[in-house]
Amino acid sequence: MPFKLVYYSQQDARWKNDILGFGDPGDTIGYVGCALTSVAMLLSGHGYTETPKTLNQKLKNVNGFVSAAIVWGAVSQIYPKVSLKSFIPCTNSAAPLAQIDAALAAGQPAIVMVDSSPASGLQTHWVVLYAREGGDYLMLDPWPYQTDVTKKTYLMPRYAQGKDLQHAIAHVILYDVIGSGGPTPTPPTDGSVSGGGASARVKADVTWGLNLRSSIDTSTTANVIAVEPSGTELTIVETDGASKIGAVNQWIRVRDAQGHEGYAAAWYLEKAAATEPVPVKEPAPGPTSEPPATASTPSPASAPTPEPQKLMVVVKSGGAKVYQTASKGQVVSTEKSGARLVVVEAASKATAKIGVGGKWLNVKASNGKRGYVDGGSVRKG
Repeated sequence: MPFKLVYYSQQDARWKNDILGFGDPGDTIGYVGCALTSVAMLLSGHGYTETPKTLNQKLKNVNGFVSAAIVWGAVSQIYPKVSLKSFIPCTNSAAPLAQIDAALAAGQPAIVMVDSSPASGLQTHWVVLYAREGGDYLMLDPWPYQTDVTKKTYLMPRYAQGKDLQHAIAHVILYDVIGSGGPTPTPPTDGSVSGGGASARVKADVTWGLNLRSSIDTSTTANVIAVEPSGTELTIVETDGASKIGAVNQWIRVRDAQGHEGYAAAWYLEKAAATEPVPVKEPAPGPTSEPPATASTPSPASAPTPEPQKLMVVVKSGGAKVYQTASKGQVVSTEKSGARLVVVEAASKATAKIGVGGKWLNVKASNGKRGYVDGGSVRKG
């Protein structure tokens, strides 16, 4: 079904005073519920009617919050046909406008983070983009602004903060809603989406095997459908999947020869070349977690090497907060003094930041979520 415009305000009296998720008393939907409200508008537009109030409770029922921070992938626990497709931080890089445009053209709106204030620093706010128009996007803004969906509301006049379109967007969340969308090709009878016959192969150096997941949430193994050995060829079942092969922090919807269909980490895939078969290696039994994405992965032709020792840091006295992006925005974890965090960026870059205030370290928090911690709040582990 085509996406229908549905508007909700986080300031609606019916839910604005409700505590968001498992947050503190001051963390109300009216104050910090823009992400939740955006998801409620997206779900309702696809025919899964939810208000911020009802969705807040349903997500709490499935532990879909870390404090007051929404767990994006938890939505699929409520609606299995709604899968988290892409989670793209772009605070310090250009937003993937082509990827957003492709999703919108397929009738799948995007939820994006913007800066709500011209003041210094990033004041995080989430809105729903539903159409591209010239050099701007039409949006549904959960903060009371333009509530009439029959009138056009543009992103740039309110949230550009002097930046161009590519840099006015700081984070992109894309969901894949099966059975929804206007111009999306009609899915085959098995419910998959045609990828034009393209395929990808698990890189030879992925000796641990690559997880195939029902969603891109890596904080749990409950969504692991299968573990694909290195060398396995996978059929791409999304229209723009081939363009993401090898891309860091991207996920591709694929299907294996046994009919298992789900999401695979694109940075551990390469373009399949039938003329150069790679011997299949059996992975260790049971599901494994994807190693962190890095800007550079070993060449598939090189011999497998042992996994390097992970760099650890320890939280100093006073504790520390792990943020969703490299700024003091949405908190994904609050860590106590002495907590050990895994650094998920290259050690060569991370070492110089440890103990230095104002430098952001990409880490895996104690709750399994990835985010950024101020280097001055941690020491070498």
